Amino acid sequence: MPGAGPSATSRAKADVLALVRRIPASRVTTFNAIADACAMSARHVSHLLANLNEDEREFCPWHRVVAKGGAIGHGPHREAQFARLVREGVSVSPAGIVQDLARHVVLALAAESDAAPIPVAPAPKPVGSRSRGMKERP
Repeated sequence: MPGAGPSATSRAKADVLALVRRIPASRVTTFNAIADACAMSARHVSHLLANLNEDEREFCPWHRVVAKGGAIGHGPHREAQFARLVREGVSVSPAGIVQDLARHVVLALAAESDAAPIPVAPAPKPVGSRSRGMKERP
């Protein structure tokens, strides 16, 4: 935000953090989804999250925000992001890409004041949940 003062930056950061806190465990969202919800650029969202202090990193699930293709960050917190996502059950390739992104991603983010929950992709049906020979019925 060119020309934005400290109060505008603080408000933007508060808006971003409010949305990030609403991402459920074992789910991720993208910089672009947060940017769209906050009416700012994805690059600005990335910058705000990359510059969180240690207290903010401790209490905000920043690790659940990835690039639009599912790539995790390349900065000094890459290993921490990788480990936290894996601990939550998000599959991440050794190259740092969230696997099966469609299953884990939350794209429609609402403002904090909205009462509606964040929609998430439905969980896949478990494979082999029926006995052998049983057919799936609608």
